[in-house]
Amino acid sequence: MEVSLCNIENLFEFLNLKKDDVILYMGGRIDDDNLYPEKYRKYLKNQIEILKPDKIICHNHYYAKKYYEKGILNEDTKIDLLLIYYHNMIGRIPEVINPSHYEDRDEWMKKLVEINPDIVYGVYCPWGGRSKTLNISQEKFGNDYDLERVKYFHSDRKYSAKNLTDGNVSGGGNASDGFNIFSKFVQAGFNKLNLLGFTAFGCDEDSSHFTKYGPGDDRFAGRTYFDLKTSEDLCAESNILKYWNETNKINLVENYTELITSLKEKK
Repeated sequence: MEVSLCNIENLFEFLNLKKDDVILYMGGRIDDDNLYPEKYRKYLKNQIEILKPDKIICHNHYYAKKYYEKGILNEDTKIDLLLIYYHNMIGRIPEVINPSHYEDRDEWMKKLVEINPDIVYGVYCPWGGRSKTLNISQEKFGNDYDLERVKYFHSDRKYSAKNLTDGNVSGGGNASDGFNIFSKFVQAGFNKLNLLGFTAFGCDEDSSHFTKYGPGDDRFAGRTYFDLKTSEDLCAESNILKYWNETNKINLVENYTELITSLKEKK
């Protein structure tokens, strides 16, 4: 089946998102197992239960696997939208700390459909003039999944931190995958956005407890999150998210004090 390229606004409309919906957006920080000791996972699970989100969004299906396996999400909690980068959808190995953790990532696409048959898969492409259609197969999602629920949209990665923060934060360039899409939700005016699984405590966060990436790619090997040699300004993104939280544009579900306390108790 061919899915035609659309805009992210079409995705919002298909999901029937309203400006005052309580939205929980979960990102890829969950990939770092060291940042989620047991006590902290229980804290986050409790915060989600208090939040009672109308919609849950996760970036990506292989990160969703860890949210379930670590118990941050209950087994029966439904995710409404899964976002997938175009290249990962067509088979590229994800750029994660430990790729072996996700060898069953394709099977998890089907498992997530089993948990929620109405889940929407949003495949995004950062290039507006290329790949105007996406070819998908029923086998990838499971025989009972409605392929009309796969949406393929364009989302430009370019951004300026100053434009997003009224000049209060500098930096920018190419956005990382999760920040790219989440910032579009902020710009669209959803006013009850809740964020989990992002490095959003600011660039000065103590990174000594971050896990180093494994070998295989010189841009990542032996480095931690803020030191990756990519085109993304990860420090700027963290500072923007921290600023948005401090100015009540978003609500950060994660809590730095709880995290550090949990890490110290773990040791």
